[in-house]
Amino acid sequence: MVIHEARRRIPLLHLLLYAAMAVLLVFSAVYYKLRIFSDTAVIITDMIRTGWFATAHSRFIGSFYQVAPLLLSKLNAPLWEILLSYSLNHALIPVLCALLCMHWLHRPYQALAIMLQAVLMSVLLYYYPCSELQAGLFLLLLYDALADEAAAGRHKRSFLIATPLMLPVIVFSHPMMAPTLMTWLAYRLLKSDADFRRTFLVAGIILLVFLIKEFWFTSTYETAKMLTWETIRPFGLNYYSGPLARSWYKYVLDDTFLVPVIFLITLALLWRLRSYRLMGLLVLSCLGILTLVLINFENWNDHLYDQYYEHQLQPIVFFLVLFLSYALYRLRLNQIWVSGAMAIVFLISFLKIEAGKNWHIERQRWLWGYLNLMDEMHIKKAALGRIWIREDLIRGSFWSASTETLLLSASQGPEHAKTLFLAWDPDHINEPVQTGTDFVNDSWYFKLNELPKRYFQLDEKPYVILDHVVPASKLQAMLWP
Repeated sequence: MVIHEARRRIPLLHLLLYAAMAVLLVFSAVYYKLRIFSDTAVIITDMIRTGWFATAHSRFIGSFYQVAPLLLSKLNAPLWEILLSYSLNHALIPVLCALLCMHWLHRPYQALAIMLQAVLMSVLLYYYPCSELQAGLFLLLLYDALADEAAAGRHKRSFLIATPLMLPVIVFSHPMMAPTLMTWLAYRLLKSDADFRRTFLVAGIILLVFLIKEFWFTSTYETAKMLTWETIRPFGLNYYSGPLARSWYKYVLDDTFLVPVIFLITLALLWRLRSYRLMGLLVLSCLGILTLVLINFENWNDHLYDQYYEHQLQPIVFFLVLFLSYALYRLRLNQIWVSGAMAIVFLISFLKIEAGKNWHIERQRWLWGYLNLMDEMHIKKAALGRIWIREDLIRGSFWSASTETLLLSASQGPEHAKTLFLAWDPDHINEPVQTGTDFVNDSWYFKLNELPKRYFQLDEKPYVILDHVVPASKLQAMLWP
Protein backbone atom coordinates (compact mmCIF):
# COMPACT_ATOMS: atom_id res chain seq x y z
CA MET A 1 0.00 0.00 0.00
CA VAL A 2 2.83 2.37 0.87
CA ILE A 3 4.64 1.66 -2.39
CA HIS A 4 1.48 2.14 -4.41
CA GLU A 5 0.75 5.45 -2.72
CA ALA A 6 4.28 6.74 -3.14
CA ARG A 7 4.53 5.79 -6.82
CA ARG A 8 1.22 7.38 -7.73
CA ARG A 9 1.54 10.83 -9.26
CA ILE A 10 1.08 13.59 -6.72
CA PRO A 11 0.11 16.58 -8.86
CA LEU A 12 0.12 19.18 -6.07
CA LEU A 13 3.61 18.24 -4.88
CA HIS A 14 4.80 18.10 -8.48
CA LEU A 15 3.48 21.61 -9.11
CA LEU A 16 5.29 22.86 -6.03
CA LEU A 17 8.56 21.28 -7.19
CA TYR A 18 8.20 22.75 -10.68
CA ALA A 19 7.64 26.17 -9.11
CA ALA A 20 10.73 25.78 -6.92
CA MET A 21 12.80 24.74 -9.96
CA ALA A 22 11.55 27.73 -11.94
CA VAL A 23 12.38 30.19 -9.15
CA LEU A 24 15.85 28.66 -8.72
CA LEU A 25 16.55 29.08 -12.44
CA VAL A 26 15.17 32.63 -12.50
CA PHE A 27 17.32 33.59 -9.51
CA SER A 28 20.34 32.11 -11.27
CA ALA A 29 19.67 34.26 -14.32
CA VAL A 30 18.92 37.47 -12.43
CA TYR A 31 21.79 37.27 -9.94
CA TYR A 32 24.46 35.68 -12.12
CA LYS A 33 26.89 38.59 -11.77
CA LEU A 34 26.63 38.58 -7.98
CA ARG A 35 27.74 34.94 -8.06
CA ILE A 36 31.10 35.91 -9.61
CA PHE A 37 32.68 35.64 -6.21
CA SER A 38 35.62 33.95 -4.50
CA ASP A 39 36.57 30.48 -5.88
CA THR A 40 33.89 30.76 -8.57
CA ALA A 41 35.70 33.66 -10.25
CA VAL A 42 38.99 31.73 -10.15
CA ILE A 43 37.36 28.59 -11.57
CA ILE A 44 35.72 30.46 -14.48
CA THR A 45 38.95 32.33 -15.26
CA ASP A 46 40.97 29.09 -15.25
CA MET A 47 38.37 27.36 -17.41
CA ILE A 48 38.58 30.11 -20.04
CA ARG A 49 42.38 30.40 -19.73
CA THR A 50 43.06 26.67 -20.18
CA GLY A 51 40.15 25.87 -22.48
CA TRP A 52 39.20 22.90 -20.32
CA PHE A 53 37.39 21.96 -17.10
CA ALA A 54 38.90 23.65 -14.06
CA THR A 55 38.82 21.03 -11.32
CA ALA A 56 40.96 20.87 -8.21
CA HIS A 57 41.96 18.06 -5.83
CA SER A 58 40.46 15.40 -8.14
CA ARG A 59 36.95 16.65 -7.39
CA PHE A 60 35.76 15.73 -10.85
CA ILE A 61 32.15 16.56 -10.07
CA GLY A 62 33.10 20.24 -10.30
CA SER A 63 33.23 19.82 -14.07
CA PHE A 64 29.45 19.22 -14.05
CA TYR A 65 28.99 22.93 -13.31
CA GLN A 66 31.16 23.89 -16.27
CA VAL A 67 29.67 21.96 -19.19
CA ALA A 68 27.57 24.81 -20.63
CA PRO A 69 30.07 27.67 -20.09
CA LEU A 70 32.97 25.62 -21.47
CA LEU A 71 30.96 24.77 -24.58
CA LEU A 72 30.07 28.44 -25.08
CA SER A 73 33.70 29.47 -24.66
CA LYS A 74 34.66 26.97 -27.37
CA LEU A 75 32.04 28.62 -29.60
CA ASN A 76 33.53 32.08 -28.86
CA ALA A 77 30.33 33.28 -27.23
CA PRO A 78 30.43 36.66 -25.46
CA LEU A 79 31.82 36.56 -21.94
CA TRP A 80 28.55 37.66 -20.34
CA GLU A 81 26.83 34.62 -21.89
CA ILE A 82 29.52 32.34 -20.43
CA LEU A 83 29.04 33.87 -16.97
CA LEU A 84 25.26 33.57 -17.23
CA SER A 85 25.48 29.97 -18.41
CA TYR A 86 27.72 29.04 -15.47
CA SER A 87 25.09 30.30 -13.02
CA LEU A 88 22.29 28.50 -14.87
CA ASN A 89 24.35 25.31 -15.24
CA HIS A 90 24.87 25.31 -11.47
CA ALA A 91 21.10 25.42 -10.89
CA LEU A 92 20.43 22.73 -13.49
CA ILE A 93 22.27 20.06 -11.45
CA PRO A 94 19.65 19.81 -8.67
CA VAL A 95 16.83 20.47 -11.13
CA LEU A 96 17.84 17.56 -13.39
CA CYS A 97 18.38 15.24 -10.41
CA ALA A 98 14.94 16.15 -9.05
CA LEU A 99 13.28 15.65 -12.44
CA LEU A 100 14.84 12.19 -12.72
CA CYS A 101 13.44 11.30 -9.30
CA MET A 102 10.00 12.54 -10.28
CA HIS A 103 9.58 11.15 -13.79
CA TRP A 104 12.02 8.25 -14.06
CA LEU A 105 11.92 6.81 -10.57
CA HIS A 106 8.48 8.18 -9.60
CA ARG A 107 9.75 9.21 -6.17
CA PRO A 108 8.62 12.79 -5.59
CA TYR A 109 9.73 12.85 -1.95
CA GLN A 110 13.36 12.33 -2.90
CA ALA A 111 12.89 15.05 -5.53
CA LEU A 112 11.62 17.24 -2.71
CA ALA A 113 14.74 16.39 -0.70
CA ILE A 114 17.00 17.43 -3.60
CA MET A 115 15.29 20.78 -4.02
CA LEU A 116 15.39 21.41 -0.27
CA GLN A 117 19.12 20.59 -0.31
CA ALA A 118 19.52 23.37 -2.88
CA VAL A 119 17.86 26.12 -0.81
CA LEU A 120 18.01 25.25 2.90
CA MET A 121 20.95 26.87 4.72
CA SER A 122 22.06 28.46 1.43
CA VAL A 123 21.82 32.18 2.08
CA LEU A 124 25.62 32.39 1.78
CA LEU A 125 26.27 29.27 -0.30
CA TYR A 126 23.96 30.37 -3.10
CA TYR A 127 26.39 33.17 -3.98
CA TYR A 128 29.30 30.71 -3.83
CA PRO A 129 28.23 28.40 -6.69
CA CYS A 130 31.18 26.04 -6.74
CA SER A 131 30.53 23.59 -3.89
CA GLU A 132 31.58 20.14 -5.08
CA LEU A 133 30.26 18.75 -1.80
CA GLN A 134 26.76 20.06 -2.45
CA ALA A 135 26.83 18.62 -5.98
CA GLY A 136 27.90 15.26 -4.56
CA LEU A 137 24.99 15.37 -2.11
CA PHE A 138 22.54 16.01 -4.97
CA LEU A 139 23.88 12.91 -6.71
CA LEU A 140 23.74 10.88 -3.51
CA LEU A 141 20.07 11.76 -3.00
CA LEU A 142 19.37 10.63 -6.57
CA TYR A 143 21.36 7.45 -6.00
CA ASP A 144 19.44 6.82 -2.75
CA ALA A 145 16.17 6.97 -4.70
CA LEU A 146 17.56 4.53 -7.27
CA ALA A 147 18.68 2.19 -4.47
CA ASP A 148 15.15 2.28 -3.04
CA GLU A 149 13.76 1.36 -6.44
CA ALA A 150 16.19 -1.55 -6.78
CA ALA A 151 15.24 -2.77 -3.30
CA ALA A 152 11.60 -2.74 -4.39
CA GLY A 153 12.42 -4.89 -7.42
CA ARG A 154 12.38 -2.11 -10.03
CA HIS A 155 15.21 -0.49 -12.02
CA LYS A 156 17.58 -3.24 -10.87
CA ARG A 157 19.61 -3.12 -14.07
CA SER A 158 19.83 0.68 -13.89
CA PHE A 159 21.07 0.37 -10.32
CA LEU A 160 23.82 -2.05 -11.36
CA ILE A 161 24.91 0.24 -14.21
CA ALA A 162 24.74 3.44 -12.15
CA THR A 163 26.60 2.12 -9.11
CA PRO A 164 30.13 1.96 -10.63
CA LEU A 165 29.50 5.25 -12.45
CA MET A 166 27.97 7.38 -9.69
CA LEU A 167 29.73 6.18 -6.55
CA PRO A 168 33.28 7.18 -7.61
CA VAL A 169 32.05 10.65 -8.57
CA ILE A 170 30.29 10.98 -5.20
CA VAL A 171 33.26 9.67 -3.19
CA PHE A 172 35.72 11.97 -4.97
CA SER A 173 33.51 15.04 -4.58
CA HIS A 174 34.82 16.12 -1.16
CA PRO A 175 36.56 14.73 1.97
CA MET A 176 33.38 15.37 3.99
CA MET A 177 31.80 12.62 1.91
CA ALA A 178 33.58 10.07 4.10
CA PRO A 179 31.49 10.66 7.27
CA THR A 180 28.44 11.42 5.12
CA LEU A 181 28.57 8.10 3.28
CA MET A 182 29.23 6.15 6.48
CA THR A 183 26.10 7.67 8.01
CA TRP A 184 24.12 7.10 4.82
CA LEU A 185 25.07 3.41 4.86
CA ALA A 186 23.95 3.19 8.49
CA TYR A 187 20.65 4.80 7.47
CA ARG A 188 20.21 2.24 4.68
CA LEU A 189 20.74 -0.59 7.18
CA LEU A 190 18.47 0.84 9.92
CA LYS A 191 15.46 1.52 7.69
CA SER A 192 12.47 -0.72 8.21
CA ASP A 193 12.71 -1.80 4.55
CA ALA A 194 16.50 -2.26 4.57
CA ASP A 195 18.14 -4.04 1.64
CA PHE A 196 21.14 -5.64 3.36
CA ARG A 197 22.60 -7.43 0.35
CA ARG A 198 22.80 -4.39 -1.90
CA THR A 199 23.85 -2.09 0.95
CA PHE A 200 26.84 -4.28 1.82
CA LEU A 201 27.75 -4.45 -1.87
CA VAL A 202 27.63 -0.66 -2.09
CA ALA A 203 29.67 -0.36 1.12
CA GLY A 204 32.39 -2.54 -0.39
CA ILE A 205 32.56 -0.45 -3.55
CA ILE A 206 32.68 2.78 -1.52
CA LEU A 207 35.55 1.39 0.58
CA LEU A 208 37.46 0.38 -2.54
CA VAL A 209 37.00 3.81 -4.14
CA PHE A 210 38.07 5.54 -0.92
CA LEU A 211 41.25 3.48 -0.84
CA ILE A 212 42.02 4.35 -4.46
CA LYS A 213 41.43 8.03 -3.72
CA GLU A 214 43.54 7.93 -0.56
CA PHE A 215 46.57 6.30 -2.16
CA TRP A 216 46.59 7.92 -5.59
CA PHE A 217 44.40 11.03 -5.72
CA THR A 218 44.55 12.87 -2.38
CA SER A 219 46.14 16.31 -2.80
CA THR A 220 48.50 17.98 -0.33
CA TYR A 221 45.73 20.52 0.33
CA GLU A 222 43.32 17.79 1.43
CA THR A 223 46.03 16.00 3.39
CA ALA A 224 46.63 19.19 5.37
CA LYS A 225 42.91 19.35 6.21
CA MET A 226 42.73 15.80 7.56
CA LEU A 227 42.11 15.24 11.24
CA THR A 228 45.18 14.33 13.26
CA TRP A 229 45.71 13.63 16.91
CA GLU A 230 47.18 17.12 17.26
CA THR A 231 43.94 18.70 16.06
CA ILE A 232 41.68 16.34 18.02
CA ARG A 233 43.59 16.42 21.33
CA PRO A 234 42.53 19.94 22.45
CA PHE A 235 38.84 19.29 21.68
CA GLY A 236 36.38 19.80 24.50
CA LEU A 237 32.87 21.05 25.20
CA ASN A 238 34.21 24.60 25.05
CA TYR A 239 34.38 24.23 21.25
CA TYR A 240 30.56 24.36 21.16
CA SER A 241 30.69 27.85 22.69
CA GLY A 242 33.70 29.13 20.72
CA PRO A 243 33.65 32.02 18.22
CA LEU A 244 32.98 29.81 15.16
CA ALA A 245 30.16 27.89 16.87
CA ARG A 246 28.55 31.06 18.23
CA SER A 247 28.69 32.73 14.80
CA TRP A 248 26.90 29.70 13.33
CA TYR A 249 24.23 29.71 16.06
CA LYS A 250 23.56 33.39 15.36
CA TYR A 251 23.37 32.75 11.63
CA VAL A 252 20.93 29.87 12.13
CA LEU A 253 18.65 31.97 14.33
CA ASP A 254 18.78 34.98 12.01
CA ASP A 255 18.73 33.44 8.54
CA THR A 256 18.18 29.67 8.55
CA PHE A 257 15.82 29.09 11.44
CA LEU A 258 14.00 26.62 9.19
CA VAL A 259 16.83 24.14 9.76
CA PRO A 260 16.12 23.56 13.48
CA VAL A 261 12.37 23.69 12.78
CA ILE A 262 12.64 20.94 10.15
CA PHE A 263 14.98 19.02 12.46
CA LEU A 264 12.31 18.94 15.19
CA ILE A 265 9.53 18.12 12.71
CA THR A 266 11.58 15.25 11.28
CA LEU A 267 12.21 13.86 14.76
CA ALA A 268 8.47 14.05 15.47
CA LEU A 269 7.63 12.22 12.24
CA LEU A 270 10.19 9.50 12.99
CA TRP A 271 8.74 9.18 16.49
CA ARG A 272 5.32 8.65 14.95
CA LEU A 273 6.84 5.91 12.80
CA ARG A 274 8.47 4.44 15.93
CA SER A 275 11.80 4.67 14.08
CA TYR A 276 13.76 5.33 17.26
CA ARG A 277 17.05 4.13 15.82
CA LEU A 278 16.76 6.59 12.94
CA MET A 279 15.96 9.35 15.43
CA GLY A 280 19.19 8.61 17.26
CA LEU A 281 21.15 8.41 14.00
CA LEU A 282 19.80 11.79 12.86
CA VAL A 283 20.82 13.51 16.10
CA LEU A 284 24.27 11.90 16.17
CA SER A 285 24.96 12.58 12.48
CA CYS A 286 24.12 16.30 12.68
CA LEU A 287 26.10 16.70 15.89
CA GLY A 288 28.98 14.71 14.39
CA ILE A 289 29.27 16.91 11.28
CA LEU A 290 29.20 20.08 13.40
CA THR A 291 31.87 18.61 15.69
CA LEU A 292 34.16 17.71 12.77
CA VAL A 293 33.95 21.24 11.39
CA LEU A 294 34.61 22.80 14.82
CA ILE A 295 37.61 20.54 15.46
CA ASN A 296 39.09 21.30 12.07
CA PHE A 297 38.50 25.04 11.86
CA GLU A 298 38.00 26.63 15.28
CA ASN A 299 41.05 28.81 15.91
CA TRP A 300 39.54 31.01 18.67
CA ASN A 301 40.23 34.12 16.65
CA ASP A 302 39.15 35.04 13.11
CA HIS A 303 37.33 31.93 11.86
CA LEU A 304 33.70 33.09 11.84
CA TYR A 305 30.84 31.54 9.91
CA ASP A 306 30.86 32.33 6.17
CA GLN A 307 30.11 30.63 2.84
CA TYR A 308 33.06 28.25 3.25
CA TYR A 309 31.72 26.79 6.49
CA GLU A 310 28.21 26.71 5.05
CA HIS A 311 29.68 24.56 2.31
CA GLN A 312 31.37 22.29 4.87
CA LEU A 313 28.14 21.89 6.91
CA GLN A 314 25.95 20.86 3.96
CA PRO A 315 25.83 17.22 5.16
CA ILE A 316 23.63 18.41 8.04
CA VAL A 317 21.06 19.58 5.49
CA PHE A 318 21.49 16.29 3.63
CA PHE A 319 20.66 14.23 6.71
CA LEU A 320 17.63 16.41 7.47
CA VAL A 321 16.09 16.18 4.00
CA LEU A 322 16.97 12.49 3.61
CA PHE A 323 15.27 11.48 6.86
CA LEU A 324 12.37 13.87 6.21
CA SER A 325 11.70 12.40 2.77
CA TYR A 326 11.76 8.89 4.23
CA ALA A 327 9.28 9.84 6.96
CA LEU A 328 6.92 11.52 4.50
CA TYR A 329 7.15 8.49 2.19
CA ARG A 330 6.22 6.10 4.99
CA LEU A 331 3.48 8.11 6.69
CA ARG A 332 1.36 9.02 3.65
CA LEU A 333 0.29 12.33 5.12
CA ASN A 334 -2.36 14.55 3.56
CA GLN A 335 -0.80 15.96 0.39
CA ILE A 336 -2.43 19.34 0.76
CA TRP A 337 -0.86 19.81 4.19
CA VAL A 338 2.54 18.53 3.07
CA SER A 339 2.60 20.68 -0.06
CA GLY A 340 1.37 23.72 1.86
CA ALA A 341 4.06 23.33 4.52
CA MET A 342 6.79 22.80 1.94
CA ALA A 343 5.57 25.82 -0.04
CA ILE A 344 6.14 27.96 3.07
CA VAL A 345 9.62 26.44 3.48
CA PHE A 346 10.54 27.23 -0.13
CA LEU A 347 9.06 30.73 0.07
CA ILE A 348 11.03 31.64 3.19
CA SER A 349 14.20 30.04 1.81
CA PHE A 350 14.04 32.00 -1.44
CA LEU A 351 13.27 35.24 0.40
CA LYS A 352 16.31 34.68 2.60
CA ILE A 353 18.49 33.93 -0.43
CA GLU A 354 17.18 37.08 -2.11
CA ALA A 355 18.02 39.14 0.96
CA GLY A 356 21.53 37.69 0.92
CA LYS A 357 22.26 39.60 -2.28
CA ASN A 358 22.64 42.91 -0.43
CA TRP A 359 26.14 42.20 0.89
CA HIS A 360 27.32 41.14 -2.58
CA ILE A 361 25.78 44.25 -4.15
CA GLU A 362 27.71 46.43 -1.70
CA ARG A 363 30.89 44.48 -2.33
CA GLN A 364 30.65 44.76 -6.10
CA ARG A 365 29.70 48.43 -5.84
CA TRP A 366 32.98 48.99 -4.01
CA LEU A 367 34.89 47.04 -6.71
CA TRP A 368 33.19 48.98 -9.49
CA GLY A 369 34.19 52.22 -7.82
CA TYR A 370 37.84 51.31 -8.33
CA LEU A 371 37.26 49.94 -11.82
CA ASN A 372 35.76 53.32 -12.76
CA LEU A 373 38.72 55.09 -11.15
CA MET A 374 41.08 52.94 -13.24
CA ASP A 375 39.12 53.98 -16.33
CA GLU A 376 39.62 57.63 -15.44
CA MET A 377 43.35 57.00 -14.94
CA HIS A 378 43.58 54.97 -18.18
CA ILE A 379 45.17 51.96 -16.46
CA LYS A 380 44.39 48.28 -16.91
CA LYS A 381 46.13 46.72 -13.91
CA ALA A 382 46.29 48.10 -10.40
CA ALA A 383 47.06 47.05 -6.85
CA LEU A 384 45.62 48.49 -3.64
CA GLY A 385 46.11 47.96 0.06
CA ARG A 386 43.28 46.17 1.85
CA ILE A 387 43.25 48.88 4.48
CA TRP A 388 40.94 50.75 2.08
CA ILE A 389 38.31 47.98 2.24
CA ARG A 390 35.47 48.52 4.70
CA GLU A 391 35.52 45.98 7.51
CA ASP A 392 31.87 45.02 6.91
CA LEU A 393 32.91 43.81 3.44
CA ILE A 394 35.35 41.36 5.09
CA ARG A 395 38.86 42.13 3.90
CA GLY A 396 39.89 38.49 3.83
CA SER A 397 37.24 37.75 1.16
CA PHE A 398 39.11 39.88 -1.40
CA TRP A 399 41.81 37.28 -2.07
CA SER A 400 40.06 36.61 -5.41
CA ALA A 401 39.43 40.26 -6.35
CA SER A 402 41.88 40.06 -9.28
CA THR A 403 39.76 37.51 -11.12
CA GLU A 404 36.44 38.99 -9.98
CA THR A 405 37.30 42.43 -11.36
CA LEU A 406 38.71 40.86 -14.53
CA LEU A 407 35.45 39.02 -15.27
CA LEU A 408 33.14 41.85 -14.25
CA SER A 409 34.94 44.45 -16.36
CA ALA A 410 35.52 42.19 -19.38
CA SER A 411 31.84 41.19 -19.42
CA GLN A 412 31.27 44.68 -20.93
CA GLY A 413 33.66 43.83 -23.74
CA PRO A 414 37.29 42.61 -24.01
CA GLU A 415 38.57 46.17 -24.44
CA HIS A 416 37.13 47.06 -21.01
CA ALA A 417 39.07 44.32 -19.20
CA LYS A 418 40.84 45.45 -16.01
CA THR A 419 42.12 43.78 -12.89
CA LEU A 420 42.51 45.05 -9.32
CA PHE A 421 44.81 43.15 -6.96
CA LEU A 422 44.19 43.67 -3.23
CA ALA A 423 47.36 43.38 -1.17
CA TRP A 424 47.65 43.22 2.61
CA ASP A 425 50.72 45.44 2.47
CA PRO A 426 51.04 47.52 -0.74
CA ASP A 427 54.62 48.46 0.20
CA HIS A 428 55.77 44.84 0.35
CA ILE A 429 54.05 42.83 -2.39
CA ASN A 430 55.54 39.40 -2.99
CA GLU A 431 53.66 38.79 -6.23
CA PRO A 432 55.39 39.93 -9.48
CA VAL A 433 53.43 43.14 -10.03
CA GLN A 434 56.35 44.94 -11.69
CA THR A 435 57.06 42.52 -14.53
CA GLY A 436 54.13 43.62 -16.68
CA THR A 437 53.80 40.12 -18.12
CA ASP A 438 52.14 38.40 -15.15
CA PHE A 439 48.54 38.26 -13.93
CA VAL A 440 48.66 38.19 -10.14
CA ASN A 441 46.24 36.96 -7.54
CA ASP A 442 46.71 36.43 -3.83
CA SER A 443 49.79 34.14 -3.46
CA TRP A 444 49.77 32.90 -7.05
CA TYR A 445 50.10 34.20 -10.62
CA PHE A 446 50.28 33.13 -14.26
CA LYS A 447 51.54 34.60 -17.51
CA LEU A 448 49.33 37.30 -18.99
CA ASN A 449 49.50 35.79 -22.48
CA GLU A 450 47.59 32.76 -21.22
CA LEU A 451 44.41 34.87 -21.17
CA PRO A 452 42.65 34.72 -24.58
CA LYS A 453 42.60 38.14 -26.26
CA ARG A 454 39.07 37.61 -27.51
CA TYR A 455 37.89 38.02 -23.90
CA PHE A 456 40.61 39.95 -22.07
CA GLN A 457 42.68 42.75 -23.57
CA LEU A 458 45.16 43.77 -20.88
CA ASP A 459 48.41 45.64 -21.46
CA GLU A 460 51.87 44.49 -20.41
CA LYS A 461 52.64 47.46 -18.21
CA PRO A 462 53.49 47.00 -14.51
CA TYR A 463 50.69 47.20 -11.96
CA VAL A 464 50.02 50.69 -10.68
CA ILE A 465 50.04 50.81 -6.87
CA LEU A 466 47.08 53.09 -6.22
CA ASP A 467 48.20 53.80 -2.65
CA HIS A 468 51.28 55.53 -4.13
CA VAL A 469 49.56 57.67 -6.76
CA VAL A 470 46.05 58.45 -5.45
CA PRO A 471 45.64 60.84 -2.50
CA ALA A 472 44.66 59.17 0.75
CA SER A 473 41.72 61.55 1.05
CA LYS A 474 40.26 60.21 -2.22
CA LEU A 475 40.81 56.59 -1.18
CA GLN A 476 39.12 57.38 2.13
CA ALA A 477 36.15 58.87 0.30
CA MET A 478 35.83 55.69 -1.80
CA LEU A 479 35.13 53.55 1.26
CA TRP A 480 31.46 54.35 0.74
CA PRO A 481 30.85 54.61 -3.02
